[in-house]
Amino acid sequence: MTAPVDARAGTPPSGDHRATPLELFFDLVYVFAFTQVTHLMAAEASVTSVLGGVAVLGVLWWSWASHAWLANQSTADHGVVRVGIILAIVMVLALSIAIPEVYPRPGESRFGALLFAVGFVALSLAYTGVNIVVAGRDLPLRRQVLRTMGITIVPVSAALIAGAVLGGTAQLTLWSAAVVIEGITVYLTSRNGEWQLPSVGHYAERHGLVVILALGESIISIGLGATHATLSPVVVVGSLLAATLALGMWWQYFDRLPATAERYIAALTGTRRTAVATAGTYLHFGIVAGILLASTGIGSAIEHIDVASHAGAFTATALTGGVALFFVSTAAYVWRTTHRLPRSSVVAAGLALALTPAMSLIPPLTALGIIALLTLGLTAYQRLCEHSPHPDDL
Repeated sequence: MTAPVDARAGTPPSGDHRATPLELFFDLVYVFAFTQVTHLMAAEASVTSVLGGVAVLGVLWWSWASHAWLANQSTADHGVVRVGIILAIVMVLALSIAIPEVYPRPGESRFGALLFAVGFVALSLAYTGVNIVVAGRDLPLRRQVLRTMGITIVPVSAALIAGAVLGGTAQLTLWSAAVVIEGITVYLTSRNGEWQLPSVGHYAERHGLVVILALGESIISIGLGATHATLSPVVVVGSLLAATLALGMWWQYFDRLPATAERYIAALTGTRRTAVATAGTYLHFGIVAGILLASTGIGSAIEHIDVASHAGAFTATALTGGVALFFVSTAAYVWRTTHRLPRSSVVAAGLALALTPAMSLIPPLTALGIIALLTLGLTAYQRLCEHSPHPDDL
């Protein structure tokens, strides 16, 4: 299947197509969005606030993923794709501004929730229109766009808008359902379909960039946590340990994985290539969610590092749960792209979760040190003791 050639769609990408400056600007909006999500999860320091944050993140994730794939089919700096990306920047910014008020208490205004829900529906409709134009004369691709988005938009829109109107537990349930529904419908309607991935390099680069954005949120959480604490040697040491944890997650992902995955996916063709790449996009949601959850724990730990005798259940669970989700999602991505499961990552994820009760009872500084040591230790062990294929060996 050849790339679209309709002049209105912009420039068809080459196999070595990389992210454009407009795409990088688009991604910058998600720096703000990710910060808003971590604040939302930390707002009430509860299971409900975390689940609510994950639901919002899921909605944002589908918006990011859909436009990343769109820009892979036609370069983002030309034609209707440029217009679509610019519109998406404006709409995602509006969604992000609404995040702090998407779950209002009884009696409070529902404007934030409705803005987020309706804004995402408008974003999805605009994306669908741009995709149809990008497909050009490629009728099978046009049918694919209409089938996937036609089946997806109606139930997702209904769940988001109904949730915004109803509020409370119903809203959380319906918004979580919307994220799941979109994942299922996109997967089922795309199997053996006509979606295209002309540039694997662009795919790997964009997914690596979104991981960097999430890791950047961990650094922001360190800074914000420190500004809410009285400056002291303990705060400085805690901040350095938190930065070490972020470095460990960076090392775990970027040591060899992006290049290895890119080489493997590039060797595939047709529906096999798009299937593996689609799975990678799904798994990156877990990677990003794990980093943001850990970032929430980091901010909470540093904020209370000099005043709390123990980390507490929320901080401990956010740290260990976030790191465990990151380990498992990264391991699954390795397995999907190389057929090699890094069992040590699964073991480390289990160990992190097993440590949660004990972590809640120790000082925040000690908790940060333990989880940072676990993350760095896992990566060092895999680098030195496990066979990890170098991309040049594939």
